[in-house]
Amino acid sequence: MTRFPSRRAELDAWLAWRPEWWLAAAAVAAWVTLLGLALAGRSAHELSQPLALPHWTLMSVAMMLPLTLPAARHVGRNSMRRRRVRAMSLYAAAYVLVFVGFGVVALAAVALAEPSPALLVPAVLLVAAAWQLSPYKRRAVLACRRTVPLPPVGRRADTASLRFGLLQGWRCLVSCWPVMLLMAAAGHLHLLVMAVLTVGLLVEERSRRTAELLRPGALAFAAAAVVLAVSG
Repeated sequence: MTRFPSRRAELDAWLAWRPEWWLAAAAVAAWVTLLGLALAGRSAHELSQPLALPHWTLMSVAMMLPLTLPAARHVGRNSMRRRRVRAMSLYAAAYVLVFVGFGVVALAAVALAEPSPALLVPAVLLVAAAWQLSPYKRRAVLACRRTVPLPPVGRRADTASLRFGLLQGWRCLVSCWPVMLLMAAAGHLHLLVMAVLTVGLLVEERSRRTAELLRPGALAFAAAAVVLAVSG
């Protein structure tokens, strides 16, 4: 009789310590939805159609939301309990909005480059390789780990959550914009590629040896570009 209340108390304590759990669940739901679309044959090669931006948004939630869970936890822990979900919702919405905005530009750029699709993906891979080795990439990855002070209540708290979401979205976009451009250029969902890239971005951001991981990532992008260019 005492085990159930004890387990419930442990669960409540864990949820209080990890208030961002529902955002992690949202990311999982996005992955499941993308898998369902892929199995149904509904891929994002419909990029010129109205479904392109919803697909992109879903992909952004799946790939980018896991990267910002520590920052979302910071928002939750620095908010009053009664408004914790609201603060994290504002933060996550602003964060994803940055990538949706980039998606509008990226999808338009890919549509303009459509006459030479065979060269587009290798070219983007080479850009990604070069970006991996740039000092801007390393600084952006480190910036993604920073937090800001947040007011706990009131309109100032809502505004601060939105601003932090936009700031964090911009930081992460500077870090991984070639990867997101690659997903637009690929022309379809490529769930396995998405999963590999997402894991790579997570390892880069969470590792204490980020600088040592950037060069192998650049080599992987360059090698993929060569293979695709040769294979046609």
